[in-house]
Amino acid sequence: MAAVQQNLSKMISAQLRNKANEFLNSRKNANNLADILQMFEAETENYTPLLLTIEVIFTELLKRGDLVQHIEPLKPIDRSPEAEYTRWLNECYETALSRVLECIRRGRTSSRLQALVTSCKLMQAEGKYPLEHTSGYFFPSVRLKNIFLVLLDSEISMSAPIARFQEFTEYRDVQQHGLKVLSTLACHKSPSQTYMQNYLELFDKLLASEIPAEVRKTKDKIGEEDFKVLCANEGKPSFPYNTSVCRRYANRCWGFSCQWPLCESPRSHRRALVLLVEKLMPLLNKPHLATDMLCDSLDAGGPISMLALQGMLELVRHHNIDYPDMYDRLYAMFEPEMFATRYKKRLIHLADIFLSSTHLPESLVAAFAKRLSRLALVASPEDAMGLLQLVGNLLLRHTALKRMICCEDTPAVMSNDPYVMEESSASRSRALGSSLWEVRALTRHWQPTLATVARQVTDPDRRAPIDIDHAGEEMFDAELKKRFKTIEVNFIRPQSMSLPSGERLAQYWEIMA
Repeated sequence: MAAVQQNLSKMISAQLRNKANEFLNSRKNANNLADILQMFEAETENYTPLLLTIEVIFTELLKRGDLVQHIEPLKPIDRSPEAEYTRWLNECYETALSRVLECIRRGRTSSRLQALVTSCKLMQAEGKYPLEHTSGYFFPSVRLKNIFLVLLDSEISMSAPIARFQEFTEYRDVQQHGLKVLSTLACHKSPSQTYMQNYLELFDKLLASEIPAEVRKTKDKIGEEDFKVLCANEGKPSFPYNTSVCRRYANRCWGFSCQWPLCESPRSHRRALVLLVEKLMPLLNKPHLATDMLCDSLDAGGPISMLALQGMLELVRHHNIDYPDMYDRLYAMFEPEMFATRYKKRLIHLADIFLSSTHLPESLVAAFAKRLSRLALVASPEDAMGLLQLVGNLLLRHTALKRMICCEDTPAVMSNDPYVMEESSASRSRALGSSLWEVRALTRHWQPTLATVARQVTDPDRRAPIDIDHAGEEMFDAELKKRFKTIEVNFIRPQSMSLPSGERLAQYWEIMA
């Protein structure tokens, strides 16, 4: 069946190629273009050959200038055969663009992605060879707006086409005009969750290329990789890229989106926070206006709180924002559930930054060291090494806490531990009266690397920080390289086809030898 479909697709591609060549070579075959456009009405899932044909035909027509209409003001409309033919080609061009945009919503994934690429390639061709005579740089913003209207569909998720669109957002003219167009499409007061998700993903892709503080005016000093333009045309002025314009429209896009009910959709809430803390904070004119959103996100718990913590750190460090009980909120985030999130490494890194000051109260640092050590007992070896690295840094910065290093891990030490793990406040956890017997216990862990790290943490004479940034990856690679001669799959060696004694399967099945 697959071979038949493949042969059929090749036949259709060859047929379309012949029709396109005949049309481009002679106007006598103008009806071929109408036949090709009519094929969009067929019920099929594979539009890729048809989309490639449309791209080739209209790119060539734009390059030739066959779509340019010579309209003179205050003069009657030209009714000559040549003018009528040009108007008919323009109607076909508009019809083709609308059909290509429809294909982004339907069909198989490969066809949807090809439809997006075709629409962008036609936009590029129209920018290089405009439909009207222009003396300067030209970018078809209307075409980009039509593409965005499809990508911001409120009914279905457009994650795959938006991810493919990122290859075009690397061009500076697409970024600047895209932010301008996107700022005009965010006026919905109560959009659907799908629309919010599509909007935030598209916004994120437009900011994939970092907006520089300023652009050097000397053209020969701007590298091609740093300043790529989609609609560049030789012999015409270059694109006037303006970073202040990009920042202004990025602020406007965020100003609309942050007023949406993001908390109703955890996925959109996480996407908005990632966008804010990773890309938008340096671009905002008034970052302190994001304080309310970040504070509400800190109370949400889970991965949302971890992401909001990074934004609050930015406000505290660079914008002099004071947040009460910040360390208690950070302390409460370290719980066993953190290992199930993808942001656990980010949380450990942020905690290291928050606890980097040597002027923090000793009781607060002791509470963190104790809680991290307790979590290391139930964590995977990779996560436990990250926690132990943070504990080792705390002991190195606060030498008075070295008295917590335990020399033995006997049952008496464990049973008489005054530390209260269930306490969410660091000041009431009674960690100063405890010891780090958990780290001592990890010195006999089955994973050799983790045991070595635990011994380094418990070494009172240590003077240098522990460097295990890539230890987790090295452990995984080392396990993959291991070779085993035998792999045991049974506890009892089978002697025949009969099941071993005690096998629960024998209660339901009787296997005859």
